Amino acid sequence: MIGPVDKVINIEVDLGPRMLMVGKEALGTSDNISIHVAEATEEELEKLKSANEIRLVKMIGEGGKVEQ
Repeated sequence: MIGPVDKVINIEVDLGPRMLMVGKEALGTSDNISIHVAEATEEELEKLKSANEIRLVKMIGEGGKVEQ
């Protein structure tokens, strides 16, 4: 039996310098990118911080509309 997982809520994560790309096209660079994470475990946050590549995907709601 696995117990409850501790979650971190509403945290800003600094990802450091990143190259900005769309698909395979490099558009530019950023000295630092920060994102607001609504909820994640400590393990998930560490994976995010150490990832070489992070994908940002628009969330589509019902009827194919982009959620705001």
